[in-house]
Amino acid sequence: MYKTTFSHVCFFSRHVFIVMLSVFISACSWKSDKELTTPGNLDGIHYPLSNSGANGGDSVFTAGEQEPQNIITSDIKLLYINTAPFQFYDYARLNTYKSGLIKLELFKYGNTIGSIRIKAGRMCVLTECSYKWPISKKFFGAVSYGGLFEDIMFARDIFGGKGKQVGPNGIVVQRFQQSGEMIYYERSPGHTLFKNMTTGVTIGLDDYNPLSIGNGINNSLAIPQ
Repeated sequence: MYKTTFSHVCFFSRHVFIVMLSVFISACSWKSDKELTTPGNLDGIHYPLSNSGANGGDSVFTAGEQEPQNIITSDIKLLYINTAPFQFYDYARLNTYKSGLIKLELFKYGNTIGSIRIKAGRMCVLTECSYKWPISKKFFGAVSYGGLFEDIMFARDIFGGKGKQVGPNGIVVQRFQQSGEMIYYERSPGHTLFKNMTTGVTIGLDDYNPLSIGNGINNSLAIPQ
């Protein structure tokens, strides 16, 4: 009986040791991940330096990732963000790349001030980079999930299409209550508005159309209501 008990103890101890070793290895690999170690890096995600870095180019991506031939889509937007950690109210360029990178380049008075980037399950807002879920929770609060910001940027259904209603002229509205908070999410061609009516967290996104004589377009940065 003593031998049996001793064997069980050894088996249990060995099992605990293996589990702890696995956790330790995972933690170390997370810390050594270059996408998450970003001291002094404006845009968050870090890759090995490319030759363009010496010439003042963007050196935070793998070589050639942002070359024009690798762009899938590129659109200028009028962007409004009102969240606890980050506020923005100006123009932005939304690019998607063959590598899977999504980059929202932010402008202030015509100058680049940084970007929001999403890639490989991670999200970076200016200098802060982490997995999608913690960043999303900082942005939206308790009523959120990892891909919420990305879904809003591309006018997709959120929260599984909860409360979805399709109206005339291509207007889609989701109005629902989640964890005691009221959410309003509206989409129409060229326009997206997300608003947490309880907390005031708001993201507005509109297509930017270059002005030309007689085109009847009025690009406005009016704050979404």
